[in-house]
Amino acid sequence: MRKFLKKIFKEFFPKAKADVREDTYAAIYSTTKVGHQGIVCILGTGSNCSYYDGHQLFQKVVSLGYIPMDDGSGNFFGRKLIRDYYYHKMPQDLAIKFENGYNLDADVIKENLYKQPNPNTYLATFARFLVENKEHPYCKGVIDKGFQQFINNHVMQFELATKVPIHFVGSIAYFLKDELTAVLERNDLVPGVIRQRPIDGLVEFHKQTI
Repeated sequence: MRKFLKKIFKEFFPKAKADVREDTYAAIYSTTKVGHQGIVCILGTGSNCSYYDGHQLFQKVVSLGYIPMDDGSGNFFGRKLIRDYYYHKMPQDLAIKFENGYNLDADVIKENLYKQPNPNTYLATFARFLVENKEHPYCKGVIDKGFQQFINNHVMQFELATKVPIHFVGSIAYFLKDELTAVLERNDLVPGVIRQRPIDGLVEFHKQTI
């Protein structure tokens, strides 16, 4: 895919130097200054975590996708909400609100999960409910446990975790940044830059490096 995309860019920009990389690099360049160390995380539809030494990217966890992994992501939280609703673990007042905001018919959910493309994106749409009701005790607990699980399984894999800033890119991190910051500080971690979209920081990065 890299070669394929590089070829396309070369056709339109024959005199330019094309360098195609995965979205993790976009997150790094968007949040980390050139030559600076940091742990850079993605918390959006899915999740990811890398260590950047100022020049190279290092990962300790190979992602197996949205079903077994993606801790703390939109689809992770969406899956949690649906499970708790169907297992009757969601408080009744919140369950009624959840019913009014989404089509929770079992056939509709199964259709989107098993027959339609991008089930991870579908699951992530439910995370909006968590953001909108983040002050509810149940939602606070779900958010807190989800972020703690992400930190335990991803961030803490790196020995320098408590010594470098932890940066984030993605809508989940951005709209729940107060809750995320609280969990980071509780674990003696230093919150870094938190952006909703990588492009916001990439513009500044390219202005400085071109």
